Amino acid sequence: MADEIVFESTIPWDSERPETLIISCTDGRWRPYIQQFVTDFLKTSPHTDFMAVPGGIEPLTLVDLIPKDFNFFRRRIELLIKSHGTRRIVAIAHQDCGWYIARKIGPFRIDPREGQIRDLRNAAARLREMFPETSVETYYARRTGANPERIIFEGV
Repeated sequence: MADEIVFESTIPWDSERPETLIISCTDGRWRPYIQQFVTDFLKTSPHTDFMAVPGGIEPLTLVDLIPKDFNFFRRRIELLIKSHGTRRIVAIAHQDCGWYIARKIGPFRIDPREGQIRDLRNAAARLREMFPETSVETYYARRTGANPERIIFEGV
């Protein structure tokens, strides 16, 4: 039944518009670390927008190879900037990204990290060109240490 309430949030509605958009991969293993990073280090609002797709920022590098993927992603970012007043875009890539490991675009034998960092830099340049009033930041997350492993974020 469409009008049957199955859950009610205890958090009151707050209509504050987000100023930040986080673009990351959908890999759920990394989500808690990304959430902690954007909250504790980047000091984003609880109202931060998230765009998560496999490979994160990668669609913005496909303007020539797969223009429909590029345009699909670009249009959504444009809408968020226009309707939410987004002032900051943060793109985060992560170690061992299955999308980058499995993808067949570009050289077949590339180090995924090198490709991800190249894509972060290229996409950031494109975003700065498309949205000059919006700041753009890029980061790479990876595991470090042993027992227990920790997650660190590096600026790109």
